[in-house]
Amino acid sequence: MHTVDEDKIRDRAYQLWDQAGRPEGREQEFWYDAQRELAEEEDVDTSAEAAALDLPPLVPGRLS
Repeated sequence: MHTVDEDKIRDRAYQLWDQAGRPEGREQEFWYDAQRELAEEEDVDTSAEAAALDLPPLVPGRLS
């Protein structure tokens, strides 16, 4: 299985964070977004990493 280079993830996460206005306390969000984005580009299986994430439960709500 291939893995995404950590330096590439770090660089892309920084770009995403910078584009979002450099919000505080959301580092993990940008890291995982960058990791997922780069993995999709490189066609890497991230199912193990995705399963290990401790995400908050979804809250039902209206989409409109």
